[in-house]
Amino acid sequence: MSSTCPICRGGSLLLLSPQAIDYISNKSFFLKQCLRCGSVITVGTTTSFDESYGEAYYNSPKGKFSPIFEKIFRWNHKRNAKLLNDRLHPQSVLEIGCGRAYLLRELKALGVDVFALESSSAAEWILDNDAVKIVRIPEESNDWPFRPSSFQLVIYWHVLEHLSDPAASLQQAEKVLDDDGILCVSIPNVSSYQARMKLTTWFHLDVPRHLFHFSKKGIIQLLEQKGFEIINVRSGDFIQNLYGWFQSLANLFTPQELNGLYRLLQRGKPFQTASKKIVALQLITAIFWVPLGIIGCLVETVTGNHGTITIYAKKTGKKE
Repeated sequence: MSSTCPICRGGSLLLLSPQAIDYISNKSFFLKQCLRCGSVITVGTTTSFDESYGEAYYNSPKGKFSPIFEKIFRWNHKRNAKLLNDRLHPQSVLEIGCGRAYLLRELKALGVDVFALESSSAAEWILDNDAVKIVRIPEESNDWPFRPSSFQLVIYWHVLEHLSDPAASLQQAEKVLDDDGILCVSIPNVSSYQARMKLTTWFHLDVPRHLFHFSKKGIIQLLEQKGFEIINVRSGDFIQNLYGWFQSLANLFTPQELNGLYRLLQRGKPFQTASKKIVALQLITAIFWVPLGIIGCLVETVTGNHGTITIYAKKTGKKE
């Protein structure tokens, strides 16, 4: 890896200690932080797609969570789709990395023409989605098979941090957006209070699936480099922000085995592969982390330093 930050393209990278742990495999990964923009990069991610994104991560094709929480998860996507449609009124939408395509399904139900772009190495049950048109591209390819100015809205909903080359992807997004189009990027914020509390136990760190951990400053600089003007930076999803506090605080009690509570909410294979002692300890300590998490969420709401952020941007035609 270059010693210069690939996000802001100017800062030096500092190796951090300790290493971060993958909550699924318990493998450790080095992190480097940019001294200029504050963004963090995961180093040495050589695990395969299936190893990182298998059943222990996605759970099953039927859903990621247990039935009650899956309903909340889907309702939240429905709410977010309505907010996007009411604010932006897009006629055609492209989502990069749609997963189960809950967001696109809801936008489609609102009358929007929807497309998704996925890596050809994604799970077959993601690629064979009969509700949404999914276009496959090779994992190593940065060329999108769409005409210029094809879409009014391009969405990265907690996907940009997973990509091996986010700068190249944003360059393609700029091409396929029409002149009045909007880019929507929702990401975890590594400069947030919940991340800075203890980075290696932060719920939204999620190594090695998250290759890049953007700071608010870093993502703005990257978007401006790729020809976008920032319209608005606002809080990301409230449920993700609140849960980020809860799980990050619970992880402080079990720093070597993370996200036990999250696995409990998923049930299925994720819960089956979790340490039941860790799950029990995180539940027992809820008397501490629930009130502290609520306070933390209120503080980030007042200060605007949210655990996840959503950025809206438009094309400028000027690229660095």
